[in-house]
Amino acid sequence: MSDWRFHLLTLPDREWVDRDLQLQAAKVTQGLSVPDSISGRLPLGYRMINAPSGKRALTEWGAAIVAEQDGRDPVFAIVDSLSTDGDWLNVGAGGFTSYPTGMPWVDKEFSSTKVDPLDVVRMIWTNLQNKPDGNLQVIVDQTKSGQYLGKPEGHELSAAKQFMAHMQEQLDYTKEQAEEDAKLVEQYATKALAAAGLPAGGLLVRQTSAPSGDKRTKRNLWFQGNADGLTAAHTWNGKKWVELSNAKFNVASDWYFEWLDQKEILKDSKAMYTKTKEEFNTAKSKVNDLSDQKAEPYTLNWWDTPDVGTIITDLATQTPFDYREETTWNGDDALTHRLRIGYPELGARRENLRLEIGVNVTAPPPLTESDYASEVTVLGAGEGRSMVRSTATRDSGRLRRAVVVERKEFTKTAQTSREAQTELKARTSEWTFDNLALVDHDMCPYGSFDAGDWLYLVGDAGWVQLDQWVRVLEIEVDCPTGQLNLKVSSS
Repeated sequence: MSDWRFHLLTLPDREWVDRDLQLQAAKVTQGLSVPDSISGRLPLGYRMINAPSGKRALTEWGAAIVAEQDGRDPVFAIVDSLSTDGDWLNVGAGGFTSYPTGMPWVDKEFSSTKVDPLDVVRMIWTNLQNKPDGNLQVIVDQTKSGQYLGKPEGHELSAAKQFMAHMQEQLDYTKEQAEEDAKLVEQYATKALAAAGLPAGGLLVRQTSAPSGDKRTKRNLWFQGNADGLTAAHTWNGKKWVELSNAKFNVASDWYFEWLDQKEILKDSKAMYTKTKEEFNTAKSKVNDLSDQKAEPYTLNWWDTPDVGTIITDLATQTPFDYREETTWNGDDALTHRLRIGYPELGARRENLRLEIGVNVTAPPPLTESDYASEVTVLGAGEGRSMVRSTATRDSGRLRRAVVVERKEFTKTAQTSREAQTELKARTSEWTFDNLALVDHDMCPYGSFDAGDWLYLVGDAGWVQLDQWVRVLEIEVDCPTGQLNLKVSSS
């Protein structure tokens, strides 16, 4: 692992103060859906150093530290904590996603009955950065979640809309099925004609006597026979009907009977489509009849929104989505910040990387036994019978054990359903862990994975043999030693 370098610049004017900041005992942490951070200490006298412009160089919310290492993007953090300890000045800095924390909504009221949570995140960042001395030049991903915020509409209307959506799916399915069946009818007819050497578009005629009139055309195929069976097949050469060879007759007749069977299937699918369309129209009428059960809008206002950072954190949990900070150099002196958003999550399974206890994992992780439940009910917003609720169960081979979890911030069944599954998955009574200590190693070198990625872990953790995937939630680097500490999810 190459050495770390640190730089100091002022904010919001971005005046470089020190391009070789001697930050001691430095630690750099990058996390998933949390701000990055840089911490360390400087000589006490550094507190009085001025920038070239004459302003104080190192102040809370007036300076930023940039950490970089060869081959990796820099880490940017805003100085938000300064304290003294003997001859040292302790410095703490948080990534740019810490900026919204504690900031109130001061703009005009925002109100919407249908807004994507990620649009709310972008709106908050836009409004913050449009304020004087507030522009960190953060670019927010344009990711959409497809979810919508707002108070749930009336129960009857929700049920009616849900049923109408179900009927829409059925309608789409039956329509698609009828169209596919119609295509097969046409295909089988074409194959029967092709077997007789005829182009597509002709008629398939079955009768005991030779067709006359308009049916005597070079495009049509006459199957001689009745409902009991076929005896021969003929094509018209312009003067007379010519019997097909036995080989052609056999192939053509096979496709003919496929065609007949498919016509019956098409008849049934058309009938089903017609019936489903009537049921869909009935469901649609019921939705219209319940239009008075209107939803209440999602709002942001100055008198009820003191912390937009908390709003972003809550939306990330409820939607859900992941975010991660990214900073890159733009030339030698300029930085570009991007808020990377992933719905429903960021990260990938790193199949080419491996963690092994005793090799690159320096010590077995401390294990704790998780809670056990075979049934989890999550209670969301609302009261009494109108409360949003979801239950998840599993057959664990043990006694039934049910628990209730309250998540009053959840206003939709989809949210409580996801949370119930998550809670159930975590309550396995299995041994879990949340931290790993490792060293930079070719099997999983630092910089080859990001927060949000999944890494494969094997090894003896004492009396438990680990052989599983873990998700990286946070990466902390002790810069002087190169020691890596990972916060992980092992479930």
